[in-house]
Amino acid sequence: MNIFSSRKARIVAALPLLMLLTAARASVTQLPETIIPADSGIALNTPTIVREGDVVLRAKVYDTEVVTLDVPVSVSIAKFSQDIDAGTRLDPVLVPEKTTRLTGADGRIYCGEDQRTRSKFMAAMLGDWFSKYEAVVRFCFVDTDDDKKLDHVFLAGAKDKEDLASVEIPPTPYTLRMFQKDDDAGVLELRVDKIKPGKDGDKIRFKLFMTKNGAAYPFDYIVTVTDGKREQTYPQFESNPRKVPYPAYFNDILGASVGITRVDAAEGEAEINVYRRFKTQLFKPVSITITYVYIYY
Repeated sequence: MNIFSSRKARIVAALPLLMLLTAARASVTQLPETIIPADSGIALNTPTIVREGDVVLRAKVYDTEVVTLDVPVSVSIAKFSQDIDAGTRLDPVLVPEKTTRLTGADGRIYCGEDQRTRSKFMAAMLGDWFSKYEAVVRFCFVDTDDDKKLDHVFLAGAKDKEDLASVEIPPTPYTLRMFQKDDDAGVLELRVDKIKPGKDGDKIRFKLFMTKNGAAYPFDYIVTVTDGKREQTYPQFESNPRKVPYPAYFNDILGASVGITRVDAAEGEAEINVYRRFKTQLFKPVSITITYVYIYY
């Protein structure tokens, strides 16, 4: 079965990402985007000469699901109230079992904007780390019976149990569209990063690059799911003729396969074969953030 044949299958495929992408309490995380292979200008199974900067593989980034309200809805939980217009876009999310248990909400779940970002007043009202709410607070709507109507809402980011329980709302229809072009025009490419001489033979280094709106979008690694297991793909792939003489192969670059026939650093070129393109799959670029805490004596 194709992993995208149903939403349930897509969620099952993405569940290993939850351990990385969600935290404690009533946490939610946006459904990962999808990469779909696109033409890079290099034909499959054809010897091709490449130089530094050339694009070997390309994929376009798509929003896996796009959800919009068909009618307006008004919601209120604890100190939060919001009137949401028809046509407003909601974010499809994944939730860990703990959130389902705390909220009593189960089904398709779509969340609105962060309440902290709606106004400076709202941000101030929410307080600091020691308040009753997390850093991000959102109204999350639930379609409990898969009838394309939202029927419950809960407050993701609340800490107190009394604020976590889902609340019934009048059935609110919505529209779901699959695989829509990413608003940021995301593109993922494998490029020839470096061709260089080596003591034991010339080398070629490939590198994954991602752009959004034409600007570089840096990341440390990409998380995907294969056969129900979470995998991490790091951006650089370099040949090592000392250990593996040419022809050499990279057989799983996000599902793609690339072979190297020869490398000539003096000429600044290499001969390669692309045997398989990127695989259509859910993916999540991850950037490692280090926070320094200074203690003064």
